[in-house]
Order: sequence, then C-alpha cells, then structure tokens
Amino acid sequence: MTLAAHQLLSLAALAACGGAQPAAVASETTLDGKPITTLATAQGYPINIAGDGSGVFWTNHLGGQVVALAGSGAPRVVAEQQDYPLGIAVDTTDVYWTTLNGGTIQKAPKAGGQPTTLASKQFGPTGIAIDDANVYWTNTYGGTVMMVSKRGGKPTVLASKQAGPGGIAVAGGVVYWTNHGSSADAGDGSVMRLPAGGQPTAIATAQADPQGIAVDGTAIYWTAHGKPPGLTGAVMTAALDGSAPSVLAPGQRGPQEIAVDDTSVYWSNEAEGSVNRVAKRGGSPTALVRNQQRPYGVCVDTSFVYWLAYREGSTKRIAK
Repeated sequence: MTLAAHQLLSLAALAACGGAQPAAVASETTLDGKPITTLATAQGYPINIAGDGSGVFWTNHLGGQVVALAGSGAPRVVAEQQDYPLGIAVDTTDVYWTTLNGGTIQKAPKAGGQPTTLASKQFGPTGIAIDDANVYWTNTYGGTVMMVSKRGGKPTVLASKQAGPGGIAVAGGVVYWTNHGSSADAGDGSVMRLPAGGQPTAIATAQADPQGIAVDGTAIYWTAHGKPPGLTGAVMTAALDGSAPSVLAPGQRGPQEIAVDDTSVYWSNEAEGSVNRVAKRGGSPTALVRNQQRPYGVCVDTSFVYWLAYREGSTKRIAK
C-alpha cells in the first residue's frame, strides 16, 4: 500500500462513520458522574481543536469551516469554504490551519477577518504547530516538514523523504513530528526530532501508526494508533533530547490526538470512543468519558478537557 493510499484510507474510514449532522449517541458515561457539556452541534465533521486559555478553535474537516467559541457563547465561523481544513493552532492574535486538499497554510485574526495564505502548492498539509516567529507543518503526501514566517515569505523545507509525517510540535527551537510509516501493517512508524541547524533523528522506530504529538518543558508525548484490525496502541513519552522512550499507557484502542497540562496527559481513543487521562509520572490510565462517536481532536485549559466527536458532529467538554 502506498503512503498516500494509507492516509487517504484512514480519512475515508472516518468519513464513512456517519454524516455531518449529529448521529444517534449511545448513553454517555463519565468519571465520577461529571456532566458533559455539548458546546456545539451540527458541525461538519469536526476533527482538530486548539485553545488559547479563553476559548477554543476547531476545523470542520468536510464542512470546510474554521470555528471559534469563547466561554459559553455561540460558535462563530472564522473562515469558510476551506478545502478540507485539518490541523489547527492558535496564538495571542491569530488562528492558523492547514487545508489538506487545498494544499495551503492559512491564518486569520481570531477576532475575524479575511484569511491570509502563508503557503500554497503544498502536498497534503496536515499537522501544524507555531512558535513566536514561525509556522511549522507536515506534508503527509509529500513527505516533507516545512516552516514559514508568521509574516509570510518563502517556505523552508526542514526535512524531506519522511514516511508520512503527521502530527507536529515545537519547543525551544526543536521540531518534533510523527511519521505514520509506509508498511501495509502500519508497523513501521517513527517519531522524529530536529534541533535548529541540525539533522532529523529518530526518537522511536517500529511505532504502530503514530499520530498526535505534544511537548512540554521536560518531555515529548505521542500516540501510537495501533495495527489493524485490532488497533491496540499506546501512549508514549520520551525526554526532550529523545532519550528513554517508554510507554505511559499500554493497551489503548486507536489512540489519536493528544494534549498535556502541568500534571497529566490526555488523549482520544478514536476506535474505542473514549477520552482518557494518565499522570505524566505514570500510573493507571483513566477514561474520563466513554461512548463517544469517534472522538478525535483534544485540548485542555486550566479547568476543562475539550474534544471533538467527529461522527456526531459535536464539540464537548468536561471539568477536569
């Protein structure tokens, strides 16, 4: 199976799970009976989400929209008629996203305004990350990791000949990303590290279709989605220098996107329909919610965990 075909099949499988209108929801279960708040419904396949501490922003993958929601207000469309918006990131003033089919990197003011194209003619831009000065993204189909100034200009190729780069994170001038891999059994994925002015090196290899990645001041965290058909995967961690990779949460079913706060790691089990947490120091994972309709993007703030129910077309949250 070619790399492009592998990734297209993954996206097609998600799309085949149901319509953009809310699907019938099984009885939702939560930890300690905490209520689930549904913040938005009838979204067009919401897929990735990012927060800035005062609100959340997400991409409606097949709906072609970038959406914002502050506090308990109503959802607001930041941009529409986007060609498969996918990855998303946000800073103090702007929201940034990739368009998978459009082949572009976009930004727009969080308060609203015309989107600006930072890069075009990209081949399958997927994951996106930002620092103070630059925007970074992965071209899954092109096998490249890219960078452009937030002000625009000519994009820079940071790494090429990568096997399906997907999730991406940046911290302290070091760029980290996941490579889905190219084998038919999804067993040859890797996690990569690129210091400024250096060369890409593998932190971990033989990963089962690694997906989301996050970083904090001391460590890197990522999900390994698992091999088909069972999709038994894991949540992994390593030191910032790439040393000592280890398993934080084994036996997860289809772990997808990931987020961190000061003490814990959070992720969605897309195949199982749960949103989960484990302490950074390790221990037993906890399912915060179950019976979700293909949970995908996850983010956190000081009080809440947010996630996107892709099949149901909803944005939700639960108190930590």
